[in-house]
Amino acid sequence: MSADPSLLDQCFERVLREAPALLGRSLDAAVLILQDAENQGREVVQRALLARAWWNLERQRSHLTVQFPQRLQQAFQHAGHEGPTSSLARMSDSSLLSLVDDSSVNESLESARMLQALMPVVEQALSMVDARISSLIGLDTVHAEKNPLRPSVFVRALRDLMNEREPDVQLRSLWMQKIAAPLAIELSKLYADIARMLQQARVQEAGYRIRLVADTAPGTHVSTRGWLEDGHGGETSSRMALSPAGDAPPQPMSLRMKDLAKAQTPLQHDVLQAFMEGQQGVFDHRLDNAYYEQVRQELNHVDVLAKLPQPDAAELEEQRLRYRNLPAVDRPARPVDVATPLDAGQWGEYAAPHERSRVLLELKHQADKVSQAVGLDVVRKLVAQVSGDPLLLAPVREAVVALEPALLRLAMAEPRYFSRSDHPARLWIESVAQRSFRYNDEFSPGFEAFFDPVRDQVRALNASGSAEAGPFAEALDTLKALWVRDDEEEEHRKQRQLEALNHAERRQELADQIAWEISHRPDIYDAPGIVLDFLYGSWSLVIASAELRHPDKGPDPLGYRKVISHLLWSTRSQVTLRQPNQLFQIVPGMLMTLRQGLESLGKSPEETSTFFDALLKLHEPVLRLRRARARVDGHAAAPEPERTPEDQQALETLLAPASPEQQKPTPAVQPWIGARELASAGFSETMPLMTTEPADSSHAPLDATQAGEAAADALEASSMLFRLTQGSWVDLFSGGEWLRAQLVWSSQKASLFMFTSQGGRAHTMTRRSCEKLMAKRWLRPVDARPVVEQALRKVTAAAGATAASATQ
Repeated sequence: MSADPSLLDQCFERVLREAPALLGRSLDAAVLILQDAENQGREVVQRALLARAWWNLERQRSHLTVQFPQRLQQAFQHAGHEGPTSSLARMSDSSLLSLVDDSSVNESLESARMLQALMPVVEQALSMVDARISSLIGLDTVHAEKNPLRPSVFVRALRDLMNEREPDVQLRSLWMQKIAAPLAIELSKLYADIARMLQQARVQEAGYRIRLVADTAPGTHVSTRGWLEDGHGGETSSRMALSPAGDAPPQPMSLRMKDLAKAQTPLQHDVLQAFMEGQQGVFDHRLDNAYYEQVRQELNHVDVLAKLPQPDAAELEEQRLRYRNLPAVDRPARPVDVATPLDAGQWGEYAAPHERSRVLLELKHQADKVSQAVGLDVVRKLVAQVSGDPLLLAPVREAVVALEPALLRLAMAEPRYFSRSDHPARLWIESVAQRSFRYNDEFSPGFEAFFDPVRDQVRALNASGSAEAGPFAEALDTLKALWVRDDEEEEHRKQRQLEALNHAERRQELADQIAWEISHRPDIYDAPGIVLDFLYGSWSLVIASAELRHPDKGPDPLGYRKVISHLLWSTRSQVTLRQPNQLFQIVPGMLMTLRQGLESLGKSPEETSTFFDALLKLHEPVLRLRRARARVDGHAAAPEPERTPEDQQALETLLAPASPEQQKPTPAVQPWIGARELASAGFSETMPLMTTEPADSSHAPLDATQAGEAAADALEASSMLFRLTQGSWVDLFSGGEWLRAQLVWSSQKASLFMFTSQGGRAHTMTRRSCEKLMAKRWLRPVDARPVVEQALRKVTAAAGATAASATQ
């Protein structure tokens, strides 16, 4: 066989180019897996370990993705120091073909386990790469151990890189465990791309060939690299098998035609993976007589099931209402699957499970090709997966089960339609599921109003009998139009609330900048602390508010900056005592400006009385001088009140210059919000009272164990809050009821959060309040995510686990 060094280099370049994104997606998925494990964990210590693992992995993501291609390149250029030899020359040297000795990978138990998890997933695509790479480097038969792109190279590079970045063995072990599954999927796609590239370059496979072989004897080992039966019925039907060249016995397929004809088909991972990725080949083969005979037997079994008694409506309603009196967040998820009998009054003729199975089998009987039969099985598996998702309310899962006949019909025209993210049927299910996340109680009036049109559409789609996607697209458009109309009022209210909060945040940012500018004024030196606090706080907000409201009127639209000079001058008694007349001239106008500015901010006189009282005391030396002069001039004047030692002490404190800490402004932790804005945004600083709080719980000292648990709870609450992003759903206990709320806004410093619940009700809380609510489990994050995509992943993972188990 001829070899092409440039083509081999192109393979390396393709891998190195794809490596950062490939690893990045795998790391993102591993973080999500670790977070899911943390949420489902029961032990505090284990959850804390998982939290540290995903947090550290996220922190190291950038370095790992940058360094990973370099490590792979070092592996590919293992002998690069010997000179500028071509990659072909290096490959022809058997001592260098290993690149990374597999025994070194096995030094780590986690590496070995990771390889074990990778192989069932990548095996199909890897076999094609093994065959063509062996041919490319000049070998007549397949030598998988000499493939420079084999999985052990990737595992070794990643393991060494992780060892350098994370000293904690436990965390590294968790990283390796959780990244295995997503990395396997990414490598499988990469190998498929490399195989296609080599195929387009007309590189022939070395050592593998397709051939027909007879059924193996009982007890013969079955490999997961098998394919599909291609016989013509009877006990001696043939099978297509992938077998190595030479005298090695052929390997039988992993799925027979008769199995494909059943209502519940044991789809193996290699078949399912190849089918969902759009591979053709055996999926284009026609179904044989043995398949159709098995379908007829299955239909006979359905006829028997149809004669058995079914649960009546009263029994089903009793099951539905069993846990209604429990709080919505504490109800166990009502079990629903493809075998669940539904209420015929709600779902019509396909409420009975045997009727849904009848539709499946009748369509299998109409199928001509393997792809149609496999497509029908994929639909049933996905329906089963979605119906078992505890995140969805039971009626939503029932709707997906009831919709199975309509979904199955689509698979006849387009067997792989569920792999298309833009298919109307998939979008319909996903849209209904995402909309249902607004509700946590299937018995609430709001949920009933949302779900009635959904239920009507399920029955209409089943009744249409169409194998086209058009009815689903029309149904989805109708639902979205209803939702937009329902959301209009809530959306307007939410926009007003968000405008108030965004304005408060912009105002605070500008106020912090203004405070910093004020701190650099030359006349700020030795100013009393209470005056600096006022200027850095309330008055900076007044100036910022005026400049935001009047952006076109110059840098000081209402003269609020100018009054700062008068205020600072008026507090210097050593100066004002020499110029009392000037003080009496500026004080009235200055006080009017100060009060107007504070009123424009929404501050009440009660809120500002402390400052003005202090300001009056700071002006008192001049006022005393004026009263004394009045007495000398013979004018009547009120006697000067005697000052107590306490008053004298307070005055001296006020007159004292600012401390070093007060000299420089401190940026606000969270934006200041006025009373009107607080009311608009539904701000609530206080938490609801617990009804069973022990009387002395706030005074009892904590022992070491309790203190440790409290610290762990606080860390967990902080970790959960950190993971909340805009759009996240939570269950919130407020006003004596559990509400489903969505995070719609958070300040840039993550110190203030606004949630909205059904009806546009706003709940705005500080970070401290959120953490307290989470610690008491009165605010619980909801693990909302794409439902169909999750189902597809789980179906693939389940098939992969089955294949791995069979291999072991």
